[in-house]
Amino acid sequence: MFGRGNWAVFGVKADGQTALVKGLDNCITVSPATARAQNEDAPSFGINPFEHPRLDEDTDSGLDVSSADFKLGEGVYGLWFVLNDQEDVTDPKSKQEAMAYAALTKPFKFLNKDEKKMVEERVEASAVVSRSQFPVLIDFNAERVYALTTDVEQIGDLKQLLEQLGAETYNLSWRFGGCDWHTKFLNKVNATNKFQDQMADRAEELRRFRKDEIEKLEDKMMESIVSNYFAMSELETGKWAGLSTPAKVRLYAASEPSSEASVSTAFTLLNLVDGAEVASASVVFQNLDSKMTKNGEKRFRTDLLTIDLNDKVNITDAGCAALRGFDLPTFKKDMKRHAKDRGSLEIKDYWMEWLVAMKDAVNIFIDNVTETLHLDKQEFGMKPYEEEALGVLGVPDDEV
Repeated sequence: MFGRGNWAVFGVKADGQTALVKGLDNCITVSPATARAQNEDAPSFGINPFEHPRLDEDTDSGLDVSSADFKLGEGVYGLWFVLNDQEDVTDPKSKQEAMAYAALTKPFKFLNKDEKKMVEERVEASAVVSRSQFPVLIDFNAERVYALTTDVEQIGDLKQLLEQLGAETYNLSWRFGGCDWHTKFLNKVNATNKFQDQMADRAEELRRFRKDEIEKLEDKMMESIVSNYFAMSELETGKWAGLSTPAKVRLYAASEPSSEASVSTAFTLLNLVDGAEVASASVVFQNLDSKMTKNGEKRFRTDLLTIDLNDKVNITDAGCAALRGFDLPTFKKDMKRHAKDRGSLEIKDYWMEWLVAMKDAVNIFIDNVTETLHLDKQEFGMKPYEEEALGVLGVPDDEV
């Protein structure tokens, strides 16, 4: 989980912690049962402690767990959510055809209803157990659950399991004053691009030469900017935001946006006609700092977080806010420093530090979006809502 990924975030009430701890002390009732999935024609799901992602495969060890095995810190828990299901990975259609030929001397399409049912049942009997799992961080202090999935059914299963354990969950969504807030933010960043001329020069070079024929700039920081971004702006918070690909550009208000993989192409299209807009983009938030060297002051940029902003910023059907394309670029470097300072690290340290850094990143994101859009941070951000408040477009009423 310690890299770029797609997270779902929903709420969990703080007063359910005691019930969850009790449930985890008896988690054999909800542990993932690979054997059950093998013996029954039904999917199963459950949990493993954060330090033992495959514990359920060891029956003896799998029974000997308690809430202590899931605890990362005061009010914070980590687990693996495991799903086992029946799946035939050997091309069941061809097996159906082969069985129909051998048993009934007819192609499967020409079998009657009962014959087809008989063949399908025999093919299903040869299915194997397929497994998927993802990490989950539960923070009762901030009343948040972070799950490394955006699959609606998986999120629903996770919520069901947490409620079986005694936790009470609730819905969250990004709310910044309207359903088009992400495009407003992206286009404000684009409108205040600090490196318009330099990016235009690079785009012109790429129109005339192949990428490997272009001589890199001596200024390494500037080379990084023109190579990796189609806009870079200083925000009102003092942080910087860079727009990169994958991105979509809309040339005209009534036109469908086009997907762009090249930052130079995205830049060119945005400057091709008046009114062209950024419909979606990957955003990198940065600090611009300086340090003294023997050659004088040296400026450098530090990536704080990355996140994809598009029309899927909320997973409305699952009642979650999404962190798509989310990454903490300096996390590995930070953990190496922590290991040096502390002498050694445990698995729980990696999980806990990721949660802390993720929470800080979410706060940085909220600060910058609210400041850029001139919104009250107390009223906007990642906010709870009731299902009854959903509007006709599948978003909270105040965002329709």
